[in-house]
Amino acid sequence: MSLALLASPSFVAPPTPVPSLGSNGSAVFDAAPPAAQFSVFDAAPPAAQFSNATRGRRLLQGEFSREGTFCSHNHLMPLALMLGCQRCGGQSLYEDVMNSVRGARRGHALRGEPEHYGREQHFYATDAWSQGVPHYLEHFPPCPRQQSSPYEFTVDATPAYLRKPIVADRLVEVLPRNAVPKLRFVVILRDPVDRLYAYWDAFVLSGVGVNRFEAWADKTMENVLACQKRVGSNELWPPPDTGVCDEDTVEGVAAGLYAYQLIYWLHRFDPKQFLVTTIDAYERDPQRVVRDVAGHVGASTTLAGAVRAASDPTAVKVMGGMTADARRKLGRFYQPHNAQLLHVFNGQPHVAYSPSIKELRIQGWTGPN
Repeated sequence: MSLALLASPSFVAPPTPVPSLGSNGSAVFDAAPPAAQFSVFDAAPPAAQFSNATRGRRLLQGEFSREGTFCSHNHLMPLALMLGCQRCGGQSLYEDVMNSVRGARRGHALRGEPEHYGREQHFYATDAWSQGVPHYLEHFPPCPRQQSSPYEFTVDATPAYLRKPIVADRLVEVLPRNAVPKLRFVVILRDPVDRLYAYWDAFVLSGVGVNRFEAWADKTMENVLACQKRVGSNELWPPPDTGVCDEDTVEGVAAGLYAYQLIYWLHRFDPKQFLVTTIDAYERDPQRVVRDVAGHVGASTTLAGAVRAASDPTAVKVMGGMTADARRKLGRFYQPHNAQLLHVFNGQPHVAYSPSIKELRIQGWTGPN
């Protein structure tokens, strides 16, 4: 079976509900997502032991300072989350925010953890959830000692969050009710063809196609088709959680279906809580994007220093390149999903786009040639 599979309708996920625009500009869904597809946390968050901030003492659990800093268990708690996508430049954007935005304070890995756990804790998406919120918060700096201290914030920049529906559900579950509207989400996207190629370069370390992308793509799409047959569904996102499919194989392809992922998140939270950019926009004007992120998370847009030319985006730039034929066929597969994404964005005027929908240049992402 060849890359021609990528252009086959068998690999196109079925239409996902797209929000229409209500009278107030917010997202309106004609029907709730199917229960089998989405696990929605419909109940109100459980009552938590959170007290109001009190002047003149160190912040305790779940408190906002007068300047807006949020703390829990005597640590800064991230209400700013960089959701992904993976291999899309999020690490560089995180570093530029930490180095240039006033009040930004970085996390740190705990003993025995890999260094990147200071930036991406994976708490809401993995078994780390079972270790509890206090363990998660140990990755972040202590609270300011005075309630009147200038605004400080920290960031959880786990790039897998965007494609994990359970993350949105768990955020609502763990946060006090008054903190949920304060959440701010930053999404950095990339042409999904380039993202898939970078994914292959970083994570495919053995097996078929380890040294040749086209061979890997052929085999991957064979596995995806086999998975669809086993579970009796053509849906690629969320990946089927049945234990009969190779989750990594499916997610490698499905991670580029951004429209369906964002529809889910926009169904769970207010569109005003989201800022979207792309790696292309970030590389063209890093100063503008970092300044927009700063304003989005409630920090000063007067940066502490010049942004270092998008930090080091070469970390996700794969040298060499795929063949023109592979790019064209992958582009045909992703093109309708990219069109769906642009449709979603055009119907969401309350999402912040940095610098603008047009300048995201989604229209230029690979399509049929």
